[in-house]
Amino acid sequence: MKKLLAILTLALCIVLCASCALAGGDTLIVGNPLDAVSLDPHRTNDAASALPMAQIYDTLVTLSPEMEIIPALATEWTQIDESTLEVKIHQGVKFHNGEELKASDVKFTFDRHINPETAAPAAFMLTTISEVKVIDDYTVHFITKEPCASLLYNLTHEDMGILSEKAVTEAGDDYANQPIGTGPYKFVSWKKNQEIRLVRNDEYFKEPAKVENLVIRIIPEGATMMAELQTGGVDVALNVGTQFVPMFQPGTGIKLEQFNTFTIKYLSFDQRVEPFNDARVRQAINYATNKDAIVKVAYSNAAEPLSGPLPKNINGFNDALVPYEYNVAKAKELLAEAGYPDGFTTTLYISDKEIDTKLATVLQAQLKDIGITVDIQVIEWGTYLQKTAEGLPLFIMGWTTVTADADNGLYANFHSSAWGSQGNRSFYKNEKVDELLDGGRAEFDQEKRKAMYQEACQIIYDDAGWDFLAAELYNLGLRENVQGFVPMSTTFFDLSTVYFE
Repeated sequence: MKKLLAILTLALCIVLCASCALAGGDTLIVGNPLDAVSLDPHRTNDAASALPMAQIYDTLVTLSPEMEIIPALATEWTQIDESTLEVKIHQGVKFHNGEELKASDVKFTFDRHINPETAAPAAFMLTTISEVKVIDDYTVHFITKEPCASLLYNLTHEDMGILSEKAVTEAGDDYANQPIGTGPYKFVSWKKNQEIRLVRNDEYFKEPAKVENLVIRIIPEGATMMAELQTGGVDVALNVGTQFVPMFQPGTGIKLEQFNTFTIKYLSFDQRVEPFNDARVRQAINYATNKDAIVKVAYSNAAEPLSGPLPKNINGFNDALVPYEYNVAKAKELLAEAGYPDGFTTTLYISDKEIDTKLATVLQAQLKDIGITVDIQVIEWGTYLQKTAEGLPLFIMGWTTVTADADNGLYANFHSSAWGSQGNRSFYKNEKVDELLDGGRAEFDQEKRKAMYQEACQIIYDDAGWDFLAAELYNLGLRENVQGFVPMSTTFFDLSTVYFE
């Protein structure tokens, strides 16, 4: 603790003079550990990009804090038949460029999203769509190749933000640097790895944002983030490191909100390459991983051991599964059966997130006990996403089931059609799992869907598709005068509701 306080004091001194006058009043400053990869929803599928995009764009439907599907740009929707979803949109909604939102923009958005030439990372959620048909200026039909029970959930995803056809066409390849949406905030500027600036959309079709200016500052170092929060350099600190939780005490001017999320962390294997193409090696690594120690050491208990590929409270979560037991003898036995009695040497790749470094350090020590020597290599976040999509033998990754539906948590990560950037960076393939996930998409009966997803979870667990590490809690830091922040298990946050007391 003394060392931590010293680091924090040094960081505080560095930022004190520059930060005190930045925040408050008509400007809300939010600290985020990672920068966006893109502000074009069809060019990325990561949480850091989703934060600014959630303010710039609106989706047709969204999720309430209770995880119910509610209207956004849509006024109503009707499942006309098993393959036709009708959506009616608000009239008079204006894009940030002054153009009125029309059904043709909705069609343009999804046609662009599913076009193979776009290569959109989130397109896996839309593979069942055969056509988006304009019925009139304010009505569209989503026509699917087969019944698709997950479509409405998938339309809540932040990457489904509706685009202005005119804006995208005029901007061309530079669109990501001049994004146009209908959301509560308009884009102003983006200094890579420094900040994204937005300004209130005073013509917003719903209640305008509470604060006029929104600045998202990129602050990778946890100690610096805490110092900025304490001095007023930021009003909101996202994803605060667990080691800083004790700093939130009465009289400090800051407060902590901690809530459950649909975010999980896992150790992933490229299952196309040796030795990770052998399930016994993957199982051995699961048995060699002390999940309780990971929760205690890496997360300071702000997490719980993960028992499978889905977080709790998702329809399809298999509560019959328990975390792999910590059993070094069993792990060594499995390695020997697989032909590695003396273990092997490998490289563990991680992003530049602080939590990844903590996890890697713990895993390195634990795997050494079964003869696996691990070298750790750190890669910058944007490059990391690209490299893991191409294939890395062993790496740490997270996933948030942001639609609150098992299709998003399982199809992307384990269906063989989603290899690479769409989510399945493990290059996992199991024909029975494919069959179950396809079935879950097509089944409208929620109990039958649940049974399919639970069976898929069991197979993935038995295959050791991942080394299942932890289900995370979210630590949110706020200045005491900040009100109106709405926690979301999806970690998609609407900052337009935040204001100063």
